Amino acid sequence: MKPIILILSFLAYKANGSCDLEGPNQGEAGIGIILVPGAKISGDAYLPILRKIQEEYSSEPMWIASTAAWFGDMPNPIEVGGQINTCLQLARDKGYDTSRVFFAGHSLGGIVMESYISGNPDIAQGIIMLGTWLPDLLRANNEFPVPVLTAIGELDGGGISYLRREWEETHDLSPEKQQLSKTIMVPQVNHGQVAAGEVPESVVENDIDAELSESDAHSNYAVRVADWLGLFLQNKDSTQYEKSVKNFLVYEAETMEFLEPFFAMRDAEETANYSPIVKDAQIEIINGEVDHPVTVTNQVLDAVTFEIYSPEAKKTQDEVHIKTYTHMMYDFDALDFNNHLSASTVKAKLKSADSIYDLVNKPTTGKFMECSVLNQKSYELALSVASRQAIERMNEKGRSLIFGTDENIGWFGVPWEVSGSLKWEEQMIGPNGQVTLTSTHLHSDTGFFGYPGMHYCDILSPYRALEWIYIESVRNKMQF
Repeated sequence: MKPIILILSFLAYKANGSCDLEGPNQGEAGIGIILVPGAKISGDAYLPILRKIQEEYSSEPMWIASTAAWFGDMPNPIEVGGQINTCLQLARDKGYDTSRVFFAGHSLGGIVMESYISGNPDIAQGIIMLGTWLPDLLRANNEFPVPVLTAIGELDGGGISYLRREWEETHDLSPEKQQLSKTIMVPQVNHGQVAAGEVPESVVENDIDAELSESDAHSNYAVRVADWLGLFLQNKDSTQYEKSVKNFLVYEAETMEFLEPFFAMRDAEETANYSPIVKDAQIEIINGEVDHPVTVTNQVLDAVTFEIYSPEAKKTQDEVHIKTYTHMMYDFDALDFNNHLSASTVKAKLKSADSIYDLVNKPTTGKFMECSVLNQKSYELALSVASRQAIERMNEKGRSLIFGTDENIGWFGVPWEVSGSLKWEEQMIGPNGQVTLTSTHLHSDTGFFGYPGMHYCDILSPYRALEWIYIESVRNKMQF
């Protein structure tokens, strides 16, 4: 109890905060930016990117500030109010205008900052989320009391997966709010490059190697922040405002182009409560050996219902109807950060090829297609939509992926439905390492009592395969 009291007392003492503040680069201060740093990164490490924003934003003077001296270098809800008020008071003491202030945050600092501003919106013109976003822990939308810029780097290992969701949630806002609230991808930069100098090893591990210099990365972020600030100008005929509007059309178009494969593979994983990839898997298992028309339906079920349901096949006149079922498994994402939005495993209940051959009076083969073959198909589908740059990056710098032999779970013991998920095993083979992906399957022949002609597979989602290509194959520490 005593250590807790000491910590709380220290935090209360520190609640007044500390601030690194620099004056405007021209004339009297017109607007201000106060930044909350990421975890284990000092406030002064963000002054270079703030100076770049000053440089890019020439419409009016700007003062910049970064909160500093957090307890344990960890932004937290207890100190944030004092930190921000310290920066505001210091700006007032120097004669700077604090009536139009924007707040920025990097990584954890963005979460702490947005939480504070959501309860104190009157002090902010807008917020800037760099390598971070409005979390979906208590809400599943981007409604916020002030405009929000969400900017996530193309090589942000912990953030790329969330860009698709944040784009959609921003575009679900009213047209009026979308004029100032934006979600964009920042090309060729990673998570750590928001700051300057060395970043913690934990940041490096979760990131993808940079492709631009620190200065160029800061410029990529800064020009987009400056253009966003230009959207707030009252004079709609000004050169800066017109430039900002035109540039954001470009930023949003390049973001949409970047995200198109993610939308496509998300829809291939699941659309309107069914899984297209599972329907395709059932057709693949039959392997074109049935002369009759085949109709496959699929339904995505919760875990309890999935355990109860079994796939069915029947023939009516000259057509074969197959019912299949799917359950999606996802990463446990308690912090809404550094995970993936794709299904970690697509558990599919299918009918065996022999059960369909038997139905249409064709000779059975006694063979079952390996789930690894279906996983390869998902991977090929993801490759077909991935950008040339992402594929080249993976081929040059990434781990290689091979598909291992299935593991048979068996009908007795732990039920297949709760037996686990796809296994990714990394080995230090080759120049960049190798990962083996293994599925579990459960099969039965057509005469098996109770569950005849079943073909159950753990399948790789094409959305997961795409996240492998863009993120995990090249992330410094694989998270699958």
